[in-house]
Amino acid sequence: TSTRDKMSKFSGVLQLTDLDDFITPSQDCIKPVEVKKKVTTSKGAKIKIEADGSYFEETATGPKKLEKAAITLADCLACSGCITSAETVLIEQQSADQIYRIFQEKTEAIKEGRTDAPFIVFSLGLQPLLSLSQKASLSVQDTAEKLTGFLKELGADLVMDTKLAEDWSILEQQRELLERYRGRKEGAKPGTQTVLSSSCPGWVCYAEKTHGSWLLPHISQVKSGQQIMGSVVKQFLPTKLGVDQSRVYHITVMPCFDKKLEASREDFLEDETNTKDVDCVITTLEIEDMLNREKKELESCANVKLDTIIDGHDTVIRATDGSGSGGYSDQLFRFMAKNEFSQILDSLTYKTLKNADFKEVILEHDGKTVLKFAIANGFRNIQNLVQKLKRKRCDYDFVEILACPSGCLNGGAQLRSEQESSAKELIYSLEEKHLKMEKSLPENNLQLQELIKEWGLETNTEKRQKIVMTEYHEVEKMTNGLAIKW
Repeated sequence: TSTRDKMSKFSGVLQLTDLDDFITPSQDCIKPVEVKKKVTTSKGAKIKIEADGSYFEETATGPKKLEKAAITLADCLACSGCITSAETVLIEQQSADQIYRIFQEKTEAIKEGRTDAPFIVFSLGLQPLLSLSQKASLSVQDTAEKLTGFLKELGADLVMDTKLAEDWSILEQQRELLERYRGRKEGAKPGTQTVLSSSCPGWVCYAEKTHGSWLLPHISQVKSGQQIMGSVVKQFLPTKLGVDQSRVYHITVMPCFDKKLEASREDFLEDETNTKDVDCVITTLEIEDMLNREKKELESCANVKLDTIIDGHDTVIRATDGSGSGGYSDQLFRFMAKNEFSQILDSLTYKTLKNADFKEVILEHDGKTVLKFAIANGFRNIQNLVQKLKRKRCDYDFVEILACPSGCLNGGAQLRSEQESSAKELIYSLEEKHLKMEKSLPENNLQLQELIKEWGLETNTEKRQKIVMTEYHEVEKMTNGLAIKW
């Protein structure tokens, strides 16, 4: 797969210019090509760009090819310029090829009788399972079990779903929102306490690079389900299973490439060992590529039950009530209604605003609006929301934000329909499939409750904070010549 194809799977908020462009003034890439020689002239050098994206320096002895610099996702996060630029941006350590290298490492270590073979753990996101199940005409449960069988045949040691981590993320956001809501100053202006969800890394990256310090305090500091799962796999499982932490290699399966950016954040490096909570993120499309590479179809793979964090729990794939992006708005709204206004809500009715991707729900108490939540998907709605916040005209208590139109079910690396049916029809089918799934409430997750108890987190608040909370950082704008709009 070309870099161009890979980059198109990032959300729209990260694709700032056309991928066919070279480093244009609107892009500010710090590592387009690598030149290792010292400059011996003040006249500069002429660089010629070929149609295939290669670069040649014009010298007295003729054109000399320049090496491409390998740009990691961490480089992109540290830069205030573009995320992508033509064929020069190379994603390292975040691909199916990397996973095959790890499988090979394991095979060789076992063959040589070594004890340092990688212990490979996969965590499966719900949206990829829905996408794969739709294409294969399988139930979500069958899809998860057949994918488990496929991955274990390749060399995976454990395969789990991410429901426990998603539930944990919701519970921590409920706690955080309640504290912020109760901590509001009497008569505070609308929007001064608006909390914005943090589960979408495309949105978070955009906020850090584009709006910085004034916007970041509004974003929930709770880690996404992916990163909480990373903490569980890297910090809890090794002790429980008696496996050396350095051997654990953690891979998540997610609906978009933005999740690769999230896993690459330095905030998610384990302090003592300096290892990533999530070593590699692969997407729904990359799973399909792996199946094709092995000349297999998901339908023909053997069903193997998923693994659990805590023994003795079932492995039924369940969803959370609400949107197909995790249900954050619904779960937090119901929690606030119950805990702050003693109202038990069986269902929520959202009002669609300017478009289907921007809707709101309110709670009235004694004739007054006491809660106002929204779901905003897609770059256009994010921009409008941010402008409202900036002008102090935003009166929402909480907003669930996703960079992709229609949210995570329509993530940039989900499978696309091969039929003539439109993209909208495919999204509708996925939403219907999600709606019909068995549901469970985060507060009723017994496996999570046992994990927290076994990990000693019921009373150890400081340790719990380290596991579930994070921080965001304003990225300073670069001021080199390329940034100038001539």
